[in-house]
Amino acid sequence: MINGHGDEYVGELKANFSSNVWLGADHSELYQHLFTRMPLTRRYPETSAESLQLLLANKNQLDSNQIIICNGSTEAFYLIAQSFYGASSLVVTPTFSEYADACLLQKHQLLTTHRSDLVINIEKHQPNLVWICNPNNPDGYCFSALELKQLISSFPSSIFVIDQAYIDFTLQDGLLNKEVSLLDNLIIVQSLTKRYTIPGLRLGYLVANSKIVQKIVRYRIPWSVNTLAIEAGKYLLQHNGGDFELEQLLSESADLQAEINSLNCFETMPSQTPYFLVNLKKGSAEELKIFLLSNKILVRQATNFDGLEGEYIRICSQTPKENKLLIERLKEWEHKISQ
Repeated sequence: MINGHGDEYVGELKANFSSNVWLGADHSELYQHLFTRMPLTRRYPETSAESLQLLLANKNQLDSNQIIICNGSTEAFYLIAQSFYGASSLVVTPTFSEYADACLLQKHQLLTTHRSDLVINIEKHQPNLVWICNPNNPDGYCFSALELKQLISSFPSSIFVIDQAYIDFTLQDGLLNKEVSLLDNLIIVQSLTKRYTIPGLRLGYLVANSKIVQKIVRYRIPWSVNTLAIEAGKYLLQHNGGDFELEQLLSESADLQAEINSLNCFETMPSQTPYFLVNLKKGSAEELKIFLLSNKILVRQATNFDGLEGEYIRICSQTPKENKLLIERLKEWEHKISQ
């Protein structure tokens, strides 16, 4: 099975370039810790993940009533959309599809814009909500914190939903969670699954001023975050989650991009993260994905991102050995379609 989000292939792989989750984590100590916490699963989890909520509040200089712990950041998007039922939403594209899906489910008037026309379209449409992924998925573009604060301050009648799931994957400065105490029209959504490599545990959270949180939390079901996810979140926040070397990841990604750009059929798009888009000058992204998968290599076909026209795949740099394997197969593909 291959899902639209690109990381649900069931089968043996030599290399997985389709997922933006950091794959270098050593979780042996985390697993040992969770084993000791297994007896807690005999009881219901905390109703609202209160212990993790308090820990995050203390670490981010917030009150606990400014945070909602969620079953992955995706639950946050659906809760936000539900709490603003029937609103008008402006989504900056190309981007993660769940913003639009959540909005459409809750009967929003959905509008889209490229970031180059963002200010123009906010002024024109005066949307209730503006959805921005920062750094963006799939292209790795990142607004600076200063740019975002100026934008949010300029349009106080719109609420800005800033998804910072990948903020640990860029050297660009992101918004601090405590900014929600200064900006009444800001919701920040964070993920604990990408940086800490626990997507199967589904763990994220949102922060906003207490008035917005009170509006959203009414739609949150009890016990949505399971006990092991709560315990994993607390452990990782207190133990730093392993040897995450961002500068090394970015350097290896830059090397991979240079290798890809040396080929005739491919062109990488500028990115501020280890993941990036690759434009195919010849052939189709679907055919390339099938070819690579026949060689046990998985990439993310990116042709289904709204607002992205052309033949694209998304790649997240892996180990130098795996990157070399990908280049070899891309050369083979290039030779194949050039005959």
